[in-house]
Amino acid sequence: MASIKLLKSLSAQELRRRLAWKCPLKSHRNHNGLEHPRCYEKLVGVNLKEKIGFLDIETEDLNADFGIMFSWCLLDGDTNKIHEDRINLKDIKKNSSHKRNVHPKEDTRIITSLVECMEKYDRVVTHYGSLFDLKFIRTRAVICGVRFPEHGVLYQADTCKILWAKFKLRRNNLGASCRSLVGKSRKDFLSLSIKHGCLRGEEWAIKDSIEHCRKDVLDTRDLYKKIYPYVKTSKTSI
Repeated sequence: MASIKLLKSLSAQELRRRLAWKCPLKSHRNHNGLEHPRCYEKLVGVNLKEKIGFLDIETEDLNADFGIMFSWCLLDGDTNKIHEDRINLKDIKKNSSHKRNVHPKEDTRIITSLVECMEKYDRVVTHYGSLFDLKFIRTRAVICGVRFPEHGVLYQADTCKILWAKFKLRRNNLGASCRSLVGKSRKDFLSLSIKHGCLRGEEWAIKDSIEHCRKDVLDTRDLYKKIYPYVKTSKTSI
């Protein structure tokens, strides 16, 4: 819903225009331009500064129909605050299934909280996320019955794709790219024992997973700031 500050800033003509407008996205149930001001502003073309978030997730496996998500971090591009969530033992006990041919859904709660957080932004920036993170999140959301943003609701940028198109590095992974272009990297790696610990709901492993995720979003932010001036901002949907 529109804030009091926004309502006070609108002319009578703009107020009528927003009330008459209906969101075309099926999942938004025909809401008007005051109920969904961000949709109105993006789809109608109101010139606003994009709200950008830097995203990273940690998962059990590379395929979302076989593995689950352990944790996520989304760094706010304006405040540098990191929003995050992680799986816990209660999630594992509540959603685990020992039945054949039933997908495990232990990450349902954190998938839900991630989607809710993503929808507060206009663009999410990832490293290799257009080919992994976003696909993984979308697949898990469908499996877990969580509504994922439809095409055109949210834009993306992928620092890995920018590197492929505009730079020539020996290695394009996040750590190597940051060391070459930013001058440093916080990058570390999750061991198999940490992943197994997360599956068992062990706090030490989950803590290591979220800490690794925090480092990745900080590196992604620093790398993006170095390389985004060399590309045209696109309207590529997640």
